[in-house]
Amino acid sequence: MNTTSSSKGSKTTILILVLLLLGTLFFTYRMHSTNKATELVLENEKSEVVRNLEQMSSLYAEANADNEVANAKLIEAQARLDVLVAELKASKSSVSALLKYKKKYFELESEMEVLLNENETLKLQNALLETALDSTQVQLNSQLDSNTLLTQQNLQLSETVNKAKTLTVERLNAFGVIQRNSGKLVPTTRARRVDNLRICYTIPSNLLAEAGDKKYFVQVIDPSLSVIGSNTPVQFGDKSLKYSYVSAFSYQNELLEVCDFVSNEEGTYEKGAYIVNVFDQDVLISSTTFSLK
Repeated sequence: MNTTSSSKGSKTTILILVLLLLGTLFFTYRMHSTNKATELVLENEKSEVVRNLEQMSSLYAEANADNEVANAKLIEAQARLDVLVAELKASKSSVSALLKYKKKYFELESEMEVLLNENETLKLQNALLETALDSTQVQLNSQLDSNTLLTQQNLQLSETVNKAKTLTVERLNAFGVIQRNSGKLVPTTRARRVDNLRICYTIPSNLLAEAGDKKYFVQVIDPSLSVIGSNTPVQFGDKSLKYSYVSAFSYQNELLEVCDFVSNEEGTYEKGAYIVNVFDQDVLISSTTFSLK
């Protein structure tokens, strides 16, 4: 009787051990299959992020190839993209690493949209300036003596300056405005509705520059190549400059936005392209164009 009971107990124990072994093997198989599936998903996700980053790099390359003058911001952004692609390709596939690179991808995608829009704006401004210069070439030739000084001043764009201690002008913007009785300003591109021209620019912060009262000479040239505003000449040595107004401000080494008005003494404004030049003494430091229709 005891022998029979012992035999049954042994068989039961063996059955339990076999079931445990089978369960362990099944669990191990499922875990292995799950890990393989996870690795495959991560590899696919990684490949997708790499393709997206390489497409972004191609868009930057196309934008740079389309520019006659290299855009430093686009070149720098493309270089960062290429480094990120190389890092991602060399990295191990993991959830944390993939999330990190996806986050960087979305950040770079937003930056790319801003940079490409800025690049298109610069191309448009250059095209407008070229069109304005081409359309007035005949008049410029006939007025060579009176306009030789303007040409010389514009060529001073290439003059080397000490950027570390010299103030620079950024985001120069000019447009026509309607001035309401309440004082509210409404931008407009219609020449017949313009009350004044609004000229704005930004002086970036520069701790090395000398603080104090500063002034720039602003020159606004209408479609007939006349300087509107005061049209006052100022002498710098043997050079003379006709300007529209003096833009004066107090600089305290911090970011500063400067806005001024300039009016045509005749009270009306021509349709066409206008050129705005900002001079520091006789050195041209910024230029832009806008159009009225």
